[in-house]
Amino acid sequence: MSFACSLFSALLLMAFSALSALAATDDGVSLSQTRVVFLAGDKAQTIKVKNSGTQKYLIQSRVQRDVKNAGAAPFVVTPPLFTLGPEGQQLLRILKQDDTLPADRESLFYLSVSAIPAQPAPMLDKTRLSMGFQFAIKLFYRPENLQIAPEDASCRLTFTPVKEGVRVENPTPYFLSLGVLKFDRQVIDLNTQPSMVAPMSTAFYSVNKPFRQAQWQTITDFGGLSADCRQSVSPSQE
Repeated sequence: MSFACSLFSALLLMAFSALSALAATDDGVSLSQTRVVFLAGDKAQTIKVKNSGTQKYLIQSRVQRDVKNAGAAPFVVTPPLFTLGPEGQQLLRILKQDDTLPADRESLFYLSVSAIPAQPAPMLDKTRLSMGFQFAIKLFYRPENLQIAPEDASCRLTFTPVKEGVRVENPTPYFLSLGVLKFDRQVIDLNTQPSMVAPMSTAFYSVNKPFRQAQWQTITDFGGLSADCRQSVSPSQE
């Protein structure tokens, strides 16, 4: 890592009085999309950072394993560090570095874009703080020749009542992010319960029982909602 990148990272840690994970926009700075799908055949993917405000920002971008883990990931972002002035924009280019990811299912990473207001001069007052913020959006790596098309995966979830609530199984090779989930008229709060089910995996939900039907929609590659999916749910056998 260059000295400039290391210094910027240190400034972020010292100067951020509030740090939030955002989906699309904050304080005049915005991203052109809410998720990135990197296909195995892609040489690169791009995303635009735009500043529609009047403040100049220092921007640092990287791909990481999860929201809180900044460990190495098999992607690089160029440019990793730049200044974004008022009414300015910059195209980020995401490049894959190796071919060791699973070939039978998607892999999930996060594109982190951090911003801190640029200071016109060194901060002499050590107690002075700047308000910074961070975008953290999902980056899905999608292998070729998966068993079903992504648009056919949404309604493949299966729901089984269990003692603790409901077990949801995802038999597909895709990460299925839920935008809406209901059991009869009971709406699940996806901010406090799992909002995504990993490929070929399960998730559990606390639900008031009994109920007869599950109803859900997933988030598409373009950030919208899929068609409505419904499944009749049999009483628990456990």
